[in-house]
Amino acid sequence: MSPLSRLRLPAPLRRRALTALAAAVLQDTDTWSQAPLSLVAPASGDASLFHVAVDVSDAPDLAVSYTAPGQYLQLRVPGADKPAFLAIASPPSFAASRCEFQFLVKRVPGSTVDLLCGLGRGDIVELSGIMGRGFQVEEISPPDAFPSVFIFATGSGISPIRSLIELGFCANERSDVRLYYGARNLQKMAYQV
Repeated sequence: MSPLSRLRLPAPLRRRALTALAAAVLQDTDTWSQAPLSLVAPASGDASLFHVAVDVSDAPDLAVSYTAPGQYLQLRVPGADKPAFLAIASPPSFAASRCEFQFLVKRVPGSTVDLLCGLGRGDIVELSGIMGRGFQVEEISPPDAFPSVFIFATGSGISPIRSLIELGFCANERSDVRLYYGARNLQKMAYQV
């Protein structure tokens, strides 16, 4: 008897859980691309958030496979036990034209991201393939049927929202687009400049 069947989940939820488990097992067999860091710098006044940029010019297939804001990947750092899942903060057009992925990460002591924030320009990390479908913005179309869009994020969760905004989502299409971005204080808020 599998551990999931003991949870007494309805069949559809059990299937979904098994699919997620299978996907997690398959991640270890994915192809990883090595890439150098092009930037590691504090992004907030208290250095709890960091800007990280990775040069993917030696992995052009990876750069062009990023097609929608909200997609993410895994990043491995030498010496870390497990990879970090990171939402891409730069828009797909930036990745394709500049061959660079930008991230906003929260530094947590003892984590993979903590090790990442201790690295510098030129240090090598490994990236998985692009994951997820990203934000399905076509589901809120046409704009006149959905004139109001409310976007919520806190802390480093603004990362994929930045990608969406820089892509030009809602630019001159909707009459009411609002971003609500929460942070404990101004010292913990990224993208103030």
